[in-house]
Amino acid sequence: MRRLPIYLLIDISESMAGENLRMMQDGLEQLVRTLRTDPYALETAHLSIIGFAGKPRTLTPLVELVQFYPPRLPIGSGTSLGAAMNHVMDEIEHNVRRTTAETKGDWRPIVFLMTDGKPTDDIEPALARWTKEFAGRVTLVGIGVGRHASLAALRRFTETVFSLEIGASTDFRRFIDWISRSVSSQSRSVSANRDNAVNLAKIDVDIMKKIEDIAKAAIVDEDFVILAGKCQTTKLPYLVKYERFAPALNVPGLKSPENYHLAGVYPAEQDYFDLSDERALAQTIDTGRLIGAPGCPHCGNRFGLAMCSCGQIMCVSGPGAAVCPTCGRELDMQASEGDFDVGRARG
Repeated sequence: MRRLPIYLLIDISESMAGENLRMMQDGLEQLVRTLRTDPYALETAHLSIIGFAGKPRTLTPLVELVQFYPPRLPIGSGTSLGAAMNHVMDEIEHNVRRTTAETKGDWRPIVFLMTDGKPTDDIEPALARWTKEFAGRVTLVGIGVGRHASLAALRRFTETVFSLEIGASTDFRRFIDWISRSVSSQSRSVSANRDNAVNLAKIDVDIMKKIEDIAKAAIVDEDFVILAGKCQTTKLPYLVKYERFAPALNVPGLKSPENYHLAGVYPAEQDYFDLSDERALAQTIDTGRLIGAPGCPHCGNRFGLAMCSCGQIMCVSGPGAAVCPTCGRELDMQASEGDFDVGRARG
C-alpha cells in the first residue's frame, strides 16, 4: 500500500514553555481525533512527530493513524533549525519508500515545520542538502508562531510560509483544524492518483497569513530572556521567562527599553538537558536588567534566581544552608549586595 507520510517538526525550545506547549500538546490529540474520522486519511496517512530544541529527537516514528498516539512534548534549550532539518531529511531517507522501475513508492511526503523563534545554529549545510536532494520531492510548510518567529529563516527553505498569531486557545484549535483539513485534502488527492498535486486547506485569515516574499518575512524579532534553573529539592529543571519592555510602555524609573519583565516560571522534566544545546549558556545577562523575582514551580521555594559558584541557577527558601542540585556543593546562601551575570539560555 502506498503511504502518505506526514511529518510534524515541532519547536520544543524554552520559548515554547507554558501556554504554547500546552496548546500544542492538546492540538496533537485534536489532530488525531479528527483524522481518525476521515476514511481517506485512515487509508493513506502515516504520522511522525519530531521535536527539536538544541537537538532534534523523533518522538513518534512514522506510523499509520490507527497506531498513532500523541507523545508527550518535552522541552530543551536552543532552536537548532539546521539540525532539525537534517534530522527530518534522515528520517525521510530511511523510512519513505522511493518509486523504482518495479514498484510505486510512497506518496510525496509533507513536513509541517512549526517554530516560534529564530535558529541558534548554522542552517547553511542543511539548506544546501535540502535544496539539492529534498526540495523537489518533499512538500515543506513553514509556520512561524508569534512575533518572535524568524520567518526569513523559514522562507529560505520553502516558499510556503505562514505567520500564525495566537490570541487564545480557540485560535490554536482553529490552526490544528487547518492542518487536519490539509491532511484530509491531500489524502483525497493521492487517493485519486494525483501524484504531484499538493492540496492545503484554505487558510483561516483571522489567525494566519501567508508570507509571499522575503521582504515581508524580515519582521522585527522582539527578544526575550530564558533562564534555566534547577530545583534544590527535586533536582528537576525549571524555566524562567522574561520579555523585553516595549518602548511604548514608558515605565517610570526605567532608563531604556532594554530591560525585561517576568513573564512566567515553568516546570520542566529531566530530559530538558538531553535536548539542550551544550552551548546554551554561552551568553550572560546582568540580573539588574531583569524585573521580577521568580519562585520555584516544583517545590515552592520563594527564591528561584539563586546561583551556585558552578554557575547553576537554583531555588532556595531564603538565606542559610543549601546544597547545589548540580555540583552537590554545600553553600551558605546570602542575599547579593549587587547585580550579577547569569547564563542565558538560547531560546
